[in-house]
Amino acid sequence: VNFMTIYTVQLLSEEYDIDVVFDCSDEVFLLDSAEEIGLDLPYSCRAGACSTCAGIVQSGEIDQSEQTFLDEDQIERGFVLTCIAYPKSDCVIAVHQEDELY
Repeated sequence: VNFMTIYTVQLLSEEYDIDVVFDCSDEVFLLDSAEEIGLDLPYSCRAGACSTCAGIVQSGEIDQSEQTFLDEDQIERGFVLTCIAYPKSDCVIAVHQEDELY
């Protein structure tokens, strides 16, 4: 039997006045969980192949192994594609960060 783990996720954006905390399963993408609680976040491809949904991990761990867009340098700087990212611990993520990539 495979038990899912629930983590506490905090999403932040000063610019968009977002500061929400919610529970997210380690089997549900961050973007999908945010939508389930009514949070409207940016996205485009929903496949980890563009930067529309980019966020920055401020603390915690995520699994975004399905992404194909970010390079090693961007990942090391904490960037995450929320559409294909699973939480792997409690985490804090800044959202609406696409502009910071460039």
